[in-house]
Amino acid sequence: MHIDAVYDFLCPWCLIAKRELALALAQEGEEGVTITWHQFMLNPGFDRAGHDFLEVFRAKYGEALQVPMWERVRSVGAPLGIAFAFEKITRGPASLDGHRLVRWAEKQRPGSAGDLVEAIARGFYERAEIIDFAFLARTAAAHGFDAEAALAHLESDADLAEPFAETEAWRAQGVTSMPHFRLHFADGRTEILTTTSTEAFADALRRDRALRVAAAEG
Repeated sequence: MHIDAVYDFLCPWCLIAKRELALALAQEGEEGVTITWHQFMLNPGFDRAGHDFLEVFRAKYGEALQVPMWERVRSVGAPLGIAFAFEKITRGPASLDGHRLVRWAEKQRPGSAGDLVEAIARGFYERAEIIDFAFLARTAAAHGFDAEAALAHLESDADLAEPFAETEAWRAQGVTSMPHFRLHFADGRTEILTTTSTEAFADALRRDRALRVAAAEG
């Protein structure tokens, strides 16, 4: 099975779905499975300098910040080991530079995208990290990349257009929300998952494995 995983750092459900997929792979095995992480910006117009993350929520829900969506996300994320800390987030970023770092890292070391996607998202949602160049360079270094090289890339004009182009390409295919997973089975069929769970991924992996076994047996 090949999985096309379309993601954005600013989507908490993407982080949840990534964890669900990881658990399903641990349960069912990774043999015969490849994943490509595709970039998507839910809010491509966000200022790269960031914005007050909590302002809009305070205006709508009051200072107590009793946000129903946050509670729903937390209730799903907690059993998966994700501790969302929405109230601690001071600055909401654009996702452009996170995508640029992942794109750069994947070129340096193919297969590294998944780990960086999770590290950036967890830094933002669990530790309320500000996703700026310094954080992204530190994250790259923690995953074995040269921090100075990562920072130089981020400070350059390289890859500025690509995340926008990839976003528009997915929009042209009808993708407007996250998460979005396209599962390509051994028999050539494709299924799309937009509502995810560990069991949904595991079921798909089992069905694909059965197809591969049947094909091998002739």
